[in-house]
Amino acid sequence: MATYQCLKEMTTGDRDRVIGTPLMGDDVVLAKVDNDLTLNQPWSDVGFAISPFLKPDDYRQFYQGFELLFNNTLLDAGLEVPSGFTPKYYHQLVADNYEQHLKVIGKTKLFDAVDFPIDMSMVEKRVSELLKVEVKSIKPMNKERVFHLRVIRPGSADYNPLHRDAWQDENRGAINIYVPLIGSNQNSSLQLCPGSHLWPESATVRSKEGALMNEVKFNVPGLISSDQPIELIRPNPGENEMLIFSPYTIHGLSANHNLNETRISLEMRFWRI
Repeated sequence: MATYQCLKEMTTGDRDRVIGTPLMGDDVVLAKVDNDLTLNQPWSDVGFAISPFLKPDDYRQFYQGFELLFNNTLLDAGLEVPSGFTPKYYHQLVADNYEQHLKVIGKTKLFDAVDFPIDMSMVEKRVSELLKVEVKSIKPMNKERVFHLRVIRPGSADYNPLHRDAWQDENRGAINIYVPLIGSNQNSSLQLCPGSHLWPESATVRSKEGALMNEVKFNVPGLISSDQPIELIRPNPGENEMLIFSPYTIHGLSANHNLNETRISLEMRFWRI
């Protein structure tokens, strides 16, 4: 288990320190207020589980479609993709051109369901089976049906600050999945803090939306400090597995410590029907 020291001990100028207007929450557990989908699961105490993702043949079709989608996205962003290119070397292709990288992630962070490599209902069915509750990847607020390919270059600061997704109202009541695709391992997989979905809001101080970290502005609020120790782990799901976790769980700071391999993951949210 990797341990990340309490953020209130960090000082101005330190890497990964969140800068923003501090907000203290009420003495309520949001996950309980919103009847978090994880609360009736066997893994409710930790807030996450690793589970098989798709049937083998379906996964092969999905993975082939993912590679094609990613390579076409690079072309759409203005990159020249050489013959035989593999996505794990994306960081070499984009090199130090940060503006080019921003163009790429501007496209990968919000794909529509029509771009999904297989019928998205297959994934919705799988998540529903696991939860024993019917869910769809459809946002209640605007009916969007989207997915995200997260791209984290090795040795970069491409990752989010520590946060709860549920600090943004549109994500309350949802459930998250993380599916490793490229370069996701013990050195790079998503980090989260087990059990933190059950902490009261009064245990943490967060920023308003638009947290600033490492001179990058994010959409999400960021964790500034915590009265609880922040002990992060990388559950590290394997090939054709998914990490399913509560949006009330504190997660982030998922740096890619691979030496020469980009991390790419599928990230989606689902809501009750």
